[in-house]
Amino acid sequence: MRPLFRLLPALLLLAFSAPAAEPTNATEAAAQKAAAEKKAADQKINAEKFAAWKATLTPEQQAWETVLEQNLGMGFYLPIYQAEKLAGKVTAWDYVKDDPKLPRVLLIGDSISRGYTLATRKALAGVANLHRAPENCGPTANGLKKLPVWLGTGKWDIIHFNFGIHDRKTPLADYEQRLDSLATQLKATGAKVVWANTTPVAEGGMNDATNADLVARNEVAARVMQKHGITINDLYAWIEPDLAKFQNPKDVHFSSPGYDRLAEQVAAAITKIIPTLTSVNTAILPMSKLEKDGYGWEERHAEILKIKDTLNPEIVLIGDSITHFWGGLPDGAKMGNRGSETWQSLFGSRPVLNLGFGWDRTQNVLKRIQLGELDGLKPKAIVLHIGTNNLAKTVNARDNTPAEIAEAIGLIIEKAQAKCPGAQVILMAIFPRGKTAADPKRAILADINQRLAPLGQKPGITFLDITSKWLEADGSISKDIMPDALHPNQKGYAVWAEALKPVLDQTTK
Repeated sequence: MRPLFRLLPALLLLAFSAPAAEPTNATEAAAQKAAAEKKAADQKINAEKFAAWKATLTPEQQAWETVLEQNLGMGFYLPIYQAEKLAGKVTAWDYVKDDPKLPRVLLIGDSISRGYTLATRKALAGVANLHRAPENCGPTANGLKKLPVWLGTGKWDIIHFNFGIHDRKTPLADYEQRLDSLATQLKATGAKVVWANTTPVAEGGMNDATNADLVARNEVAARVMQKHGITINDLYAWIEPDLAKFQNPKDVHFSSPGYDRLAEQVAAAITKIIPTLTSVNTAILPMSKLEKDGYGWEERHAEILKIKDTLNPEIVLIGDSITHFWGGLPDGAKMGNRGSETWQSLFGSRPVLNLGFGWDRTQNVLKRIQLGELDGLKPKAIVLHIGTNNLAKTVNARDNTPAEIAEAIGLIIEKAQAKCPGAQVILMAIFPRGKTAADPKRAILADINQRLAPLGQKPGITFLDITSKWLEADGSISKDIMPDALHPNQKGYAVWAEALKPVLDQTTK
């Protein structure tokens, strides 16, 4: 049997488009009266049971349930929600207990938004606290009335919102004015705001409007969002090519796979913003590839999953391009193998897995561990060198503080040790970068390394700081070992290999 929340669209259509027929005789009238009385009695019983369940909750949860009671409405959504909760089901309107390390995200929208809430929440697990407004938000007029209730008293980092289907008959000028007011208020919260274009409607899906009415409202919304500098998540264009596959016939609502498909795009739009936030430590939030360049992040990850178990590595290296370009497997091709001679002299025939990825920050390493790169491996040693790319500020991610980076590296070690409990982690101090000692990143790296050093006192961790081995007497970095003052060449990798050899010999003997 499908859960009630999946049946809501059909129930909603029945509730508003198929009223009970006028009775034609006393028998029919009595039957309708009995059905209405039974429905009222059942709702009363459920309400009493729900009140008893609510009394067992924490004060914070009870407060949320009260908000739902005040806003879902006894006529339709609230009874269904209460029945689902009494049955132990998970719903879009469930209380969300925030993880203080994660950003707070709010979804505002109608039944379409409600439909993709659970799948979006699942997709963002571990990187965001995803809440939704405590009702079917309806038209913009309702938004202007209820927005303070929906926003509550907490601070939001990201707000993803939509209006349109319920405004299909609202005059366009009025719609634009109301949407402009809502955009102004949402921007004033300080949150990053994302507008979701209204999704299409199947032919015959609405008796009082056509798909052209929704397109016209998306055009109005485009002007408003441009005015306010609000990002547009074009759900219309995302789902429209596969509408016949994902939308219910003659309906505005979607099948379960359809809502899952919409959730992919909603989660992607939210995820894109998270690395730029300043309110949380973005270095600890697992992220796939962030920089939009030609680097084959996904391809390299797939190759690692393909070879790792067969290779059964004795040693695993984890890092960014500095690690990747050294050599080993997976083959770094043209970009890699810059230290192949020293790789061979250090590792010889021992099986070694190179988990270095160009442009990786700590959050990318956490994602790769989450995606299974260490699963099932039993290495004797894990060499970790990561963090220098967290100093880079781009349009895709902000730079991180020394404290944030050190916390993230500690978390990586924790995750790596959980996956490979028998491995000794050799934590490298982040290598120096920049041509001279006056380079501003030098002091930042020194701060990070000072914070990392105490980790070497923990069981299973060796801290190895070879900063001085990269530097000339005046603090400069010679082109002979780091031509770009960041990536080692063959001679540079020999410096690393020489420092690693005695530690690895002791660890892997």
